[in-house]
Amino acid sequence: MADTVFKDPLTPPGPSAGEPASFPVWNGRDLLEVAGFFCLGLVLLMLAAQAAGSLLTHYLGRPHLVTDPVYLGVAQILMTNLLNGMVLLFIYRTITAKYRSPFWSSLKWKGSTAVPPGLFLVLGALLALFMGALSSRIPGIEDLPVSGLLRYVQTAVLLGVTAIAVAPLVEEVVFRGFIYPVLERRWGPVAAVLLTALMFTSLHVSQLWGSWMAVGLILLVGLALSLVRALTGALLPAYLLHLAYNTTLCLLSLLGAALQGTPASE
Repeated sequence: MADTVFKDPLTPPGPSAGEPASFPVWNGRDLLEVAGFFCLGLVLLMLAAQAAGSLLTHYLGRPHLVTDPVYLGVAQILMTNLLNGMVLLFIYRTITAKYRSPFWSSLKWKGSTAVPPGLFLVLGALLALFMGALSSRIPGIEDLPVSGLLRYVQTAVLLGVTAIAVAPLVEEVVFRGFIYPVLERRWGPVAAVLLTALMFTSLHVSQLWGSWMAVGLILLVGLALSLVRALTGALLPAYLLHLAYNTTLCLLSLLGAALQGTPASE
């Protein structure tokens, strides 16, 4: 009896013998595995946070830390960075160990066409200025969860470092590097742009909870990043756009803090 092969519903039929493997080498099952790993990691980190709270309250005699906004903010940012690092390593292992494929070229970091890097840095800065001007008109913007992290020096600095050094690379590798090509191969570039932008937005909803206008703005940013990935066929331009966007926003926040007074230290 012939063996039964369970084919990935998100993957078209593979190439015949002697033909090169299609891009990307990973498939829809790998996307589901990464999603499952993310959910599992999130649950484990939440349990670890609860255990740390119980330890501080019942065994170390420092229950005030559990309600300290600085402590909670720092813990939240560090746990997010840890989860991001775990997901990035999982994707790296999938590409390099499971499929024995080079990491950056498999993600089409530079693509096949030369693009001027400076252009996307300028576009990212202009996008940040535009979005910053729009967000300043959103009522209650100062009450959003992410705004609370900017009220204290410790969390504001850590959030800024994360926004510049961690978020652009991790988020672009995950959404535009790993997820986008699978969706593009299956449903085409338009669907891939829309779906990755929606996924990107969903990741930031908790930071912007309470304002659908703010969520709408971050959706526009996600669309811009995914559109750049689609038009250039490379990941580097989207990363540079994202990097310049976050860096400019951080500089704007720093300038605003300098003009209105520095964030509270306690």
